[in-house]
Amino acid sequence: MGLSEVIKYIVDKPLELKEKSLLVDRSKEIKYLNNIIKYHPFGIFGISGETGIGKTTVLNFIKCENVFSQRITLTFRESVESILYDLLYNLSKGLEKDKKLSKFAKETKEWVIEEVSTVKVFSLGISLYGSANTNLQKSKTPRFNFFAAKEKLGELLRKIVSVKGKFALIIDELDKESKSDTLQIVDALKNELLFENIITIMTLPYSIYREYKFDRLRWNESGNLENIFKDIILLEELTDSDIKELLLRRIHKFIDIIPSESLDPIIEFADGNPRDALWMLSKVIFENIEKDILKKEDTILTIKKITNEYLTELKLTPLQKKAFELLKDLTGSRDEFLTILQQNNIKRTTAYSILNTFIERKIIITKGIKLKFSGKYKFLNL
Repeated sequence: MGLSEVIKYIVDKPLELKEKSLLVDRSKEIKYLNNIIKYHPFGIFGISGETGIGKTTVLNFIKCENVFSQRITLTFRESVESILYDLLYNLSKGLEKDKKLSKFAKETKEWVIEEVSTVKVFSLGISLYGSANTNLQKSKTPRFNFFAAKEKLGELLRKIVSVKGKFALIIDELDKESKSDTLQIVDALKNELLFENIITIMTLPYSIYREYKFDRLRWNESGNLENIFKDIILLEELTDSDIKELLLRRIHKFIDIIPSESLDPIIEFADGNPRDALWMLSKVIFENIEKDILKKEDTILTIKKITNEYLTELKLTPLQKKAFELLKDLTGSRDEFLTILQQNNIKRTTAYSILNTFIERKIIITKGIKLKFSGKYKFLNL
């Protein structure tokens, strides 16, 4: 078997239940979400994490035992209104096959189709025939009826609960929206979603979790987010050993042509992100696809080539370049980083400034309570 055979095993896509053997270190979060659905009476819950960390995979492993559920993947995300219509359409479409809910669901779906088609036809007419007279007709312009759609959603959810009892609504892809758009849509729909026997679990941008944790810990003062979300579960970065296990589970058949040590530079590059690890492994394989065995030095050369290509626009001052080289292989506390810089004749105030700049630009990242040089920059030649 050659390296080309490996490609199909390292495709980056969310895992499904049948691929459970490939899942690494997410059992705690999955169990927690299952318990929320099983025991919590109602509420809106979030699952958050950096892009590529595995949020959709975790949703795929939620079991919803003895609880009726529907999974919605949002695709029509042009605006807050369109997200609501997309949610309502997909939810009603998913219920069409249920005998007890079919009639109500079909009526709701047809209403959405009629509303959206009216808006789209009007927009098409404007684009085809020009906009010379559009100012005269602004008051007649068809628009998404947000409040009517909210009411329809509330009616549909209450119907589901009356027929099925407890209901789990799982919404994916909301994390692709900006923080402000996500909060706007969730805040607008909270009265419909915060209904007895309805559990809503949705993917959220990491920026929302960051704000939520500060809201929760404010002394004697409530923030806006804790008034919306009962809880937000963070998917943290995987450890280096987890990333290695993830890769080995996928390529264990090829360990004779991809020795374990050849994966070490990829693990450093990934910074705990599964998507980054799989992406870089595929890049390394394509760069060396004609070789019989992938050696560690091949991996390093490829990563260096790619990082130098992708980071050509990185501009650093002479002192920043000096600090870059001094800190490249260091993991430690903030004070340890500052000490290294000061011991090498970089003034204290300058050292603080450089370190803060590196953290803001994610050249240096947080790993637990320590700082480390990001693997994205570690292989860069200045």
